[in-house]
Amino acid sequence: MKVFDDEKDKLLDHEYDGIRELDNHMPVWWLWLFYFTIAFGVGYMLYYQVLGWGPTQHEEYQQEMAAAEARFGSQEQEDPVESFTWTISNDESDIEAGRELYMNPNQLCFTCHGNNGQGLVGPNLTDEYWMHGCQPQDIASSIINGYPDMGMLPYGSGSKLSNEQVQQLVSYIASLQGTEPDGAKAADMNRAQPCTEGPLASSES
Repeated sequence: MKVFDDEKDKLLDHEYDGIRELDNHMPVWWLWLFYFTIAFGVGYMLYYQVLGWGPTQHEEYQQEMAAAEARFGSQEQEDPVESFTWTISNDESDIEAGRELYMNPNQLCFTCHGNNGQGLVGPNLTDEYWMHGCQPQDIASSIINGYPDMGMLPYGSGSKLSNEQVQQLVSYIASLQGTEPDGAKAADMNRAQPCTEGPLASSES
């Protein structure tokens, strides 16, 4: 390795396989970049965390949803839960159609509830415990409105479902009751309640 005269006093003592190290100063551009990242980090913390001038993630979500609604129109149905008679269909074609909706890769049903409804991040859909009601209209409401504060978005955030499609999805979810899939998630007994009335009421209740 060639050592320039003005670098000899910076040459360190250690050597490995003929390679020696120069104790050079950091490049000026690198130092300024480093100082900039520190200043940016402090400014970011003050703006968003300390002073609260910047929007939170929830506020940004609401702003983007409002902008999307202004651009594409409202996705809300006209009071569908009250205006539609929700039932559970035992027709195999309805259940299969519901399964296809459940497994739609553009939606998030199976990613949170599991391919077999056993529960992953979301609750188990195969046991007799329910967190938001077990009546067909309760399940439909959960699908249509979701629980954004709890991480569950409304189904159809990308494509709106008809009432008939929601009912097919309700019917498929109802068909999962008692299937006891492998890896079934235990119910959160601080929030879940057994179904005591309606078509999904447990026979042991």
